[in-house]
Amino acid sequence: MTRLGKPSKFLFDKNFSEPEVPVVTAPPEPVEPMMTVAEHERLLAAARDEARRQGHAEGLVEGRSGEERRLAEQVGDLSRVVAGLLAEIDGYREQTEKDATTLAFLIARRLSAHLIARNPLAETVALVAECLGPLRGAPHLVIRVAERDVDALKARLDPVVREKGFDGRLVLLGEPEIARGDCRIEWADGGILRDRKALETQIDQSIKSYFEAKAAARAKARQGAEAGARETES
Repeated sequence: MTRLGKPSKFLFDKNFSEPEVPVVTAPPEPVEPMMTVAEHERLLAAARDEARRQGHAEGLVEGRSGEERRLAEQVGDLSRVVAGLLAEIDGYREQTEKDATTLAFLIARRLSAHLIARNPLAETVALVAECLGPLRGAPHLVIRVAERDVDALKARLDPVVREKGFDGRLVLLGEPEIARGDCRIEWADGGILRDRKALETQIDQSIKSYFEAKAAARAKARQGAEAGARETES
């Protein structure tokens, strides 16, 4: 039987009380890219060509923008000139129309006064004749005219009354405030008035309203043209 010797004590070579130092591995150095002189010159020439093309394109865009801006300004100037000419022409045409209308109205007024002076009862007799038919059943009819025309009107209305078959009472009255050629016809539930002065005033006001409306429309059109010119410039 073999005798075992005395066991020896195991000793550790590493000291566990000290911190472990990590092992740092240096990264590999990067490889620098290499380029030949010919490749460098080729890329440099391409960059120069691209820069020239870009500069040329920008120059064209800038030149086109400037040309469009000048064209817009010229169009705006032309629009203003045309609008001014049209406004001037419209002004002359409107003034001519206004003068012609005023002259025609003046002639008509004087002609009417002349005809009334020659035959002051013509319009009154015609108006009464129109009223007698629908008012045949009215109990009475009052006709007011100028004082100096009462007798002459009665003589002219008698045959008209018989012709229309009016059975009511016809009353003729002279009024100092009624001008010759005018009259006022009254019945139980209504009446009618012929007043030449009032009619002339109404016609004159209608003419003024007509030209005022035309002036307003022309001003509105001019404002629209000016607004369009400003939009074109912008």
